[in-house]
Amino acid sequence: MNTWSAEYASRTETSAAGAVKAAAAGAWQWATAAHRFLLVLLTEIFLAAVSYSLAVVALADTREPGWSLRVLSATILLLIFCRFAGLASVRLYRRSLHYASIPDLISIAKAVSFTTALFWALAAWEFHALRIPAAVFLLDWAFLQILWAGLHFGVRVVKAQQAAGRKSGKRVLIVGAGNAGMMLLKEMALDSDPDSSCRPVAMVDDDSSKWGRSFFGVPVVGGTRDLARLAAGCDAEEILICIPSATPSQMRDILDSCRLSGVPARTLPTLSEIVDGRVSRRDLRPPHIHDLLQRDEIRMEPQEVRRIVGGKTVLVTGAGGSIGSELCRQIAAASPRKLLLLDKSENSLFYVNLEISEILDSQRVQPVLADLVCRDRVREILETERPDIIFHAAAHKHVGLLELHPQEAIRNNVLGARILAEAALQTGVPRLVNISTDKAVYPRSYMGLSKKLAELCIQDLARTHRAAYMNVRFGNVAGSTGSVLRLFWDQIQKGGPIRVTDPRATRYFMSVPEAVHLILRAASLGAGGETFVFDMGEPLNIYELAKTMSLFAGLKPGRDLPIEFTGLRDGEKIVEDLWEGWERPQPTSAAGILVVTEPHPLSPGILGHIAAMEECLLRDDQQGLLDCLDRVVPEFAPSRSGASGRQSVSTGPLPGASSRRVPAALSSMGAA
Repeated sequence: MNTWSAEYASRTETSAAGAVKAAAAGAWQWATAAHRFLLVLLTEIFLAAVSYSLAVVALADTREPGWSLRVLSATILLLIFCRFAGLASVRLYRRSLHYASIPDLISIAKAVSFTTALFWALAAWEFHALRIPAAVFLLDWAFLQILWAGLHFGVRVVKAQQAAGRKSGKRVLIVGAGNAGMMLLKEMALDSDPDSSCRPVAMVDDDSSKWGRSFFGVPVVGGTRDLARLAAGCDAEEILICIPSATPSQMRDILDSCRLSGVPARTLPTLSEIVDGRVSRRDLRPPHIHDLLQRDEIRMEPQEVRRIVGGKTVLVTGAGGSIGSELCRQIAAASPRKLLLLDKSENSLFYVNLEISEILDSQRVQPVLADLVCRDRVREILETERPDIIFHAAAHKHVGLLELHPQEAIRNNVLGARILAEAALQTGVPRLVNISTDKAVYPRSYMGLSKKLAELCIQDLARTHRAAYMNVRFGNVAGSTGSVLRLFWDQIQKGGPIRVTDPRATRYFMSVPEAVHLILRAASLGAGGETFVFDMGEPLNIYELAKTMSLFAGLKPGRDLPIEFTGLRDGEKIVEDLWEGWERPQPTSAAGILVVTEPHPLSPGILGHIAAMEECLLRDDQQGLLDCLDRVVPEFAPSRSGASGRQSVSTGPLPGASSRRVPAALSSMGAA
């Protein structure tokens, strides 16, 4: 008991000491603030007395000797009382001297005018014998306006003068002379810090009425069409795009001009991203990935998504990946009856389940930890849950890794797709969408070959069983895991260099929402056996893309950020294709989506070949696996020297597997 009492007493003393310290700190804070307020108030009162004295002395020559002294001695206390009342009414002494603004100027005018009128009336009534002329009160009113404004705005005036004379800092050109641009310009133009990183030298705006005018000493020199020329003319070192309301097409035109100028660029968020309506240099960011697509982004209307998946049980494989997780987000927002999240990566599944459970009632979200190559497990899941639609996004997709482990490309991407599709047919799943890639067209890598075989498998099963199972095929998904854009951005964040395989390499790009749009639309349009392709416009040159990303990160390529050429890796091509020469894609009712309806010549009998590949994998027979691949796709030859897509594909059968170099990874196929 004594020990407890001692401990309690010790704790009481400690808490009491803490309370005393907190009270002392609060008192010191209050005293410091009160000291500042008192100092400002005394200065304002002193300036009021000086102003009145100057006004009286200025008219002393028109009166008898000693008049000014009699007036001041009789009325100065009354003046101070009136001025103090005016200051207290607007609490002017509590206003910041460093950040004075227009409301402060209005408060000064109110306080001076009100107290001058009050003092005039009281002095005329109480001291009429002194015959104080009206000019004294008017002069005092004018002098005090100047003195109090000088006190409150003096710091800003000095800082503005220092900013105007500042020669250091990066020369920036601001695009957009609207509210956002003006707020940013004001912050920069009034920044007197000699170490400030930016110095505005010109503005550009498409409103011709602003051309030739200056704002905060910075001229508006022309419109965005001449941006490249104007940036060169004013020696701009960076372009700041401040048009939050710009449409995607307007932003694309501006960014194209930035590319032509070769000047690094940053941009403000869009209106939907600006929550509090204030804009500053802290809001400047590199352009979003969709800004780099050089075309309008296509998005799906929420009501259309609800029509496709609303009220249904939906299974998404590879739910933890970039495509799978975005697919789950859009499906969850459309209120399905149940959403099954399947992935074999425990960590990815945990986080996507956590996120989707915040969008959709957690009772309608079910995480499923499973590997698609486990046939019994897959069938058990489908028999238990009976999904209405399956979106198959699970796949190994890293070209370089799968060149080292081709057996895993076949095992995961081909066998997984076949097992899932066959189980779906056996359990009566009415609709399945298999997600493929443009690398399946004239494949030069094991990753592309595995996706081609998966396409053929789905196509054959769909036509044989008259099922609404279909493929969707698209190019690089900008921002997805492993995307070249994400790799470039990671390299930029680390300070470079940016590593480009080949300056001639081109790729098709689409955003993650566009990929999901294609997948969902295919689910609604497909009758069975089709391959849906997204029209992604013109392919983008990877080297130019690297330079553009460098510019949009605020860095001059070659000067601030080196670019290195590494050469094409195994399995990579110079160019990609969206369809083969024999395929005739036709437009669909959905904008930007094409469909190939002709059956692939290789699809009949593909299941027998895949079964043979499975037997080879079970026996760890690497040579047998290569022989199977040769028999199915004889024109396939793994790229070992930077082959350039379609142009490098052989027209006839290649030598057998014995003449092909067996990857080292195949020697340990069973252990992979």
